[in-house]
Amino acid sequence: MLQVKRQDQITFLHSEEIGRVEGIVHAFSTRRGERQDLTLGPHSSPNPMVQINRVRFLAAIRAPGWPIMKLKQVHSGIVADIDDTSAASDAVEADAAITNLKGVMLAVQTADCVPILVSEIHGAAVAAIHAGWRGTAARIAETTILRLCEKFSIDPTELTASIGPHIGVCCYEVGNDVVETLANPAVFESRSEWAKPHLNLGAANRQQLLEAGLPEQNIEISTLCTRCRADLFHSYRRDGKSMGHMLSVIGIAP
Repeated sequence: MLQVKRQDQITFLHSEEIGRVEGIVHAFSTRRGERQDLTLGPHSSPNPMVQINRVRFLAAIRAPGWPIMKLKQVHSGIVADIDDTSAASDAVEADAAITNLKGVMLAVQTADCVPILVSEIHGAAVAAIHAGWRGTAARIAETTILRLCEKFSIDPTELTASIGPHIGVCCYEVGNDVVETLANPAVFESRSEWAKPHLNLGAANRQQLLEAGLPEQNIEISTLCTRCRADLFHSYRRDGKSMGHMLSVIGIAP
């Protein structure tokens, strides 16, 4: 399960599952700082507080000064191999990243989409995934696991994953185009009081992790809805374009 922690006036969530892996530093940020307006993105923001907040966040989770590998997220199925630290300066177009480098932080930005953090059970390699409905349709979670296993010769049964806070099925109304594109009735719900189908985005990505070979007991999934929990999270569906951004990070300690 995810545990809420607070350090140096920064509130974040910590995965019990990934927390068992020695040498892995990770966290899912929230909107809570001194007030409820802590935002950690986008990385290209001209607002100096975004970079200041990122520095404070990394210090709070005990990764002070670690470079954040930046992704230009485009709702795709693209996975980036992080083999050096160039992405700390120049964002790479991708929606997931993998690495075995030590002392660097993989990161994905979300404000309703699904953040997924993955680690090899001995801390040999890690991944961070951003999955909205388009990325889910592109099978970004499954593609990331396959790439991670291929590149670092890992068996998927030796991976553990945490699916972080995201918009819940309670709030994620979608159109028929999404239903048709995903073509998976099991991840949609309909109720008489709902005008349109609702997508269970977390369940859809959990299914991909299972199909990629992760054991069921190695997958943790948050039940916190970003749209419902205005006290903890930013949400595009709730706040529109004025929303802030959360950052989900994972790295290997040097």
